[in-house]
Amino acid sequence: MLSYIRRRISLKYFIITSATIVFVFAVLFFWLSRQQKQFILEQVKKQAIILHKQIVLTRAWVSDHNYILVEKKKGEHFESFLRNPEIKDVNGRVYTKITPAILTRQLSGYAMESNLYFFNLTNINCLNPKNKPDDFETDAIRMFISRGEKGASRIEIHDGAHVFRYAAPLILRESCLSCHTEKHYRAGGVGGCISVFIPFEEAQNAIRRNNLFLFFSMIGLTGSVVMILFFFTRKLIFKPIKEIRMFTRRMRTEELGDEEIEIKGDELKEFAGLCYMMDKKLKSQHDELEKRIKEATKDLYNTNLKLKQANKELTTLNTTKTEFFSDISHELRTPVTSIKGAADILSRKGSCSDPTYVDIIKKNVDHLTRTIVDFLDYSKIEAGRLDLDINEASLKKIAEDVIESQKAIALKKELRIELDAPEDFMLPLDTYRIYQVISNLMSNAIKFSPDSGIVYIRVSRMKNDIEFSIKDEGPGIEAEYHESIFKKFYQVPQRNGTVNIQKGSSGIGLAICKGLVEAHGGKIRVESKTGSGSKFIFTLPLYHFQCETE
Repeated sequence: MLSYIRRRISLKYFIITSATIVFVFAVLFFWLSRQQKQFILEQVKKQAIILHKQIVLTRAWVSDHNYILVEKKKGEHFESFLRNPEIKDVNGRVYTKITPAILTRQLSGYAMESNLYFFNLTNINCLNPKNKPDDFETDAIRMFISRGEKGASRIEIHDGAHVFRYAAPLILRESCLSCHTEKHYRAGGVGGCISVFIPFEEAQNAIRRNNLFLFFSMIGLTGSVVMILFFFTRKLIFKPIKEIRMFTRRMRTEELGDEEIEIKGDELKEFAGLCYMMDKKLKSQHDELEKRIKEATKDLYNTNLKLKQANKELTTLNTTKTEFFSDISHELRTPVTSIKGAADILSRKGSCSDPTYVDIIKKNVDHLTRTIVDFLDYSKIEAGRLDLDINEASLKKIAEDVIESQKAIALKKELRIELDAPEDFMLPLDTYRIYQVISNLMSNAIKFSPDSGIVYIRVSRMKNDIEFSIKDEGPGIEAEYHESIFKKFYQVPQRNGTVNIQKGSSGIGLAICKGLVEAHGGKIRVESKTGSGSKFIFTLPLYHFQCETE
C-alpha cells in the first residue's frame, strides 16, 4: 500500500492537503469554542456585576437613612447588633430596626428560595460570625485593599452544582460610620465585600451545545473543502500529469530506446528522469556540435581578434585626435593673438597707407581666433575637462549684452531684434559660457534671417526652469535634421543633396552650445520646419544643480 502511494502523486497530494486542512480547521475549532466560552462567561459576569450594583445601591439607601423600620411579626426574629433594636408605637405594635447588613441577608434568602441567585456579605473584621469570609472572599478583600482591584471571579461547585461567583469591594460611606465606629473604618475605605453566586449549569449546557454544533460543522466543512479541492485539482492538475506520464513513457520508447529502464517514483519523478536522460543525450550532441563549430570558426576567431585590435587602435586614434585638437588650439592661439595685437597697433597708429588690408587682417584673425576657441572648448567638453565659474547672474542682462555686441551686424541687414523679458531672473550660471551660447545662437539667427527681418528673443519661467528662446525668419530646418544639427561638423544638406556649408562656419557651434547648456544641467532643442523659420530653445535650472568636472 505504501509503495502504491509513493507512485501516485495524486494520493500524496490528497493525504498532505487533507492533513493540512484538518489541522487548520482543528485550530479554528478550538479558537472559536474558546471565544464562545469567553463570551458566555463575560455575559454571566456582566449579570453578576449588575446584581452587585443593585445590592450596593439598596444598601446605600438604607445606610443614608441609618436604618428602616419593619413591623415584627409573631415568632419572627431579626438578628441585630444595635442597641434597642425594637420600637413600639402608641398602638403597641413592635417595629424592628433593619440595618443594611440585615437587609442584605434577607434579600439573599429570598433570592435563594427562588433558585435564581444568592449573595453573601463578608468582612474580615466582622461583628456577626455569620459574615465571616471564606478563603476566596478573604483573598479578594485583601486584593481590594492592597491592589485596588475592582472585582474577582471564578467558577466553583456549590452544593453539588456549578456556580459563577463574583466578589466586589464594599466601599464605606459617611453614613456607615454611625454604626461602625472602630478605628480601622473610614469613609471611602473597603469595609468588606459582597459575593454574588449565579447558577452556571445552564451556561455550561449552552457552551457544550455550541461546541457540539461547531464540531460537526467543522467536520462537514473540512470534508466539503477537501472534496471540492480534490475534484478541481484532479481535473486541472492530475489529469494533465497523467498525460505527461504517458507521453514520458512513449518518448522513452520511441526516441531514447530506454523502454527497459524503469524509473522508480511518481509521475513527476518519471518526467524528471526523462529530462535527465534527454539532457545527457543533448549534452553529448552539444559537445560534438561545439567541436565541429570550433573547427569551422577558427578563421572567424582570428578575424574577430583582428577587429578587436583595429577597434582598439581606432579608440586610441580618437583619443589622440581629441588631444591634438586641444594642443593645436593652444599652439595656434599664441601667434594669432600676436598677429591680432600687431594689427590693432597698426590700425591705431594709422601707419598703413591702405587701412583696408589691416581690416582684412583683423577680420580673418578674429574669425581664426573664434574657430580656435571653438575647437578648444569642444575638446574640453568632449574630454570632460570643462570647468564652470558658477555665480548668480541675470539671463536678461547677458542677452542684452549679446544684442549690443551684434547690433552692428544686424543693422547691415536692416534686422530688428526684439527682446521679451518681463522679469529679471537671477540663476546660477557661468556668465561667459552662457554669453557664448546666446552669441552663437544670435549669430546663426542673424546669418539665416532675410534682410529687413525680425529676430525674436524671449526669457520666461517654466516651473523650476528658465526658458530662453530665439526665433528667426530664415528658411527653416526639416524635422529629420533636428537631432543631427547638434552633432559636431554636421551640415544640413540642401534639397539637391549637396551640403549647405556656410561661409565662415566650423560646424561645431551648435555642438558647443549643447555641451555648455548640458554642463549647466539644462537642455537645448530646436522647433522648425521648412519655410517657417527656426526657433532654438534652451532651459536652465532656476536653483542649484550638481556639476561634475574632471
